[in-house]
Amino acid sequence: MKARLGLAATVAVALSCAAQAADAAEPTLWQRAREPGVALRYKARVRAEQLFEHASDARADAQLMRDLSMGSVALMELSGGARRDPWQAVLLGRVLLDAQPGREREAIALIESGVQRLPDSDFKRASLFDVGLGAMLSGDLEHANRAFTAALSLAWDPDYRASIHRNRGKVRMLAGRLSEAVSDFRAAVQLARGVEVMALAHFGLGVALERSGDYPQGLQEVARGVAVRLPVPPYPSDSVLDLPSLRWFPEYDVHYFRALGAMSEAASADSREVEKDRYEVALESWDQYLPAAEASKDRFFPNAVRLHKRCSEALSRLSRERSGGVR
Repeated sequence: MKARLGLAATVAVALSCAAQAADAAEPTLWQRAREPGVALRYKARVRAEQLFEHASDARADAQLMRDLSMGSVALMELSGGARRDPWQAVLLGRVLLDAQPGREREAIALIESGVQRLPDSDFKRASLFDVGLGAMLSGDLEHANRAFTAALSLAWDPDYRASIHRNRGKVRMLAGRLSEAVSDFRAAVQLARGVEVMALAHFGLGVALERSGDYPQGLQEVARGVAVRLPVPPYPSDSVLDLPSLRWFPEYDVHYFRALGAMSEAASADSREVEKDRYEVALESWDQYLPAAEASKDRFFPNAVRLHKRCSEALSRLSRERSGGVR
């Protein structure tokens, strides 16, 4: 899954530095006369940076963010700065990842071509984090693990560190390294301060525990994630799983999280009607998860089959109780 954390703040700092550099690099009259295209490239670069900043402010509207990011890509490529400037190469790579035009591998290569030449900073940390996200979404889990580990070494803010631990935990969970994944998610829960980060950390820990074989403790952690409600506004939904800024890998994994969330609500329901409703919602999510997971030979398909059966049995029990078969 992906949730971009603090990108606006990171980009604002980076763009402030870029603006100073851009002012210093504004072409002179002599340069414009000698190279007629230099003024156009300069304007393209500045406009690209402005569009990227606007895209960062548009996180609640995923389509607007992609449109602005794609415009920024086009202008940065026109400016040609990424071929000479490591900062611009990294920025172009990050914009490409946001724009999502199917160029993830190129985006990661661009970021990595320049990021090691940059001084340690929040911008470098966020860039390494983006490499991790891009690699995870591309299915390169070991590459993602290395990138998140590098980003963690530069992170100091508790929520930033929690987000990195959570995403590295997701990567390790997908790779079958469940004990390491649980450790990462526990660290995320301990560090999280913001409601979004906290909810996602609890969900991640709960799923990792369940997939490790600890269903009771896993369901308890998922319930804690469900209990964290986001304020609306500024969030478009009070459930963290509904945020449009999240991207899931694999895409169908969101149904696993939703199903466990509904099962946790069923377990704590104060009436049979609510319990029945929540188990039905969970079954619907399992029915969406199972075909995709089976087709992908997902390592957690057997877990989902067992949980689907648990929901079906619970609904059968509730049906018997309602008809008087069980007193």
